[in-house]
Amino acid sequence: MILKKTFSCLTYLGLSLGSVSLQAQAQAPALQNVREVTSGTNEYSSPVWSPDGQRILFTDHHNDALYIKDVAGNGAVRKLKSGQGIGYKARWTADGKDIVFYEKQTSPAGARTLVEKSIAVSGGRERVLSEAKDTKANRTFSARKSPSLKVYINPETLKLEARKGNGEPWVITKEEGQFYSPLVSPDGKSVIVNEGANMYLYSIDGKAKRKNLGMGLPSSWLPDGSGILTFEDESKDGHSISGSELYFVAVSNGAKTKLTNTPDRIEMWADVSPDGKRIAFSDEKSGKIYVADLKIKK
Repeated sequence: MILKKTFSCLTYLGLSLGSVSLQAQAQAPALQNVREVTSGTNEYSSPVWSPDGQRILFTDHHNDALYIKDVAGNGAVRKLKSGQGIGYKARWTADGKDIVFYEKQTSPAGARTLVEKSIAVSGGRERVLSEAKDTKANRTFSARKSPSLKVYINPETLKLEARKGNGEPWVITKEEGQFYSPLVSPDGKSVIVNEGANMYLYSIDGKAKRKNLGMGLPSSWLPDGSGILTFEDESKDGHSISGSELYFVAVSNGAKTKLTNTPDRIEMWADVSPDGKRIAFSDEKSGKIYVADLKIKK
């Protein structure tokens, strides 16, 4: 099976934990009651909780589809839509009625358009939310509390920028480097972004000094903003992924807690439920989606 490539293919995450201390596991495991929520032979990836915590959105290993599954019960996985790359960073609307995704369109002349769309969970009606035809077009990210604030990677400079509505953008990452995979905090005041294999915490206004949170790829904030879930994938040959584990990193001091230690699974793309009590994650080896109770010391 070909695993979905992560940005670490550009930087190759090793096993070193860098300057961030790894906390000893508490006596009780951080993840409890781990259970599979998908079945069958299809392979899935990148789960995202619905705002009410009752359903999970996910895609496949190539980001080419949108699926939904109720967490409780034995209901079937429902496919909403297929399309190249539409599953990457797809998200729920705040009311849980629609899924927002991006679709790339190319004209016969080669002009590229990045179209932001929504699709109704019930009925499948699609709407166009925005279209960007310039070379700087890229996916934008925001927080539910600050929907007008847009954070994005400038594809020409590879720096992290922000803007409010259609206002003038400003650069968040003043340092030299190539940045990727931004993750905006729940309150819309901070953002974590990767440069190389390391994660950095920035204030979105760009005024505070950045904080190094060590190695990893961030996938979800805790609802209270106290920390993030990350994963560290590894490769024996520098190309294919051979393993991955999940971690919790406290943003106050960078303390890291290892959440998984399972050589038979490749855990990635964890997402915290809206109440902060559960996580969903994908096993990139089997293509299954799992849910677990989250018990961590912050």
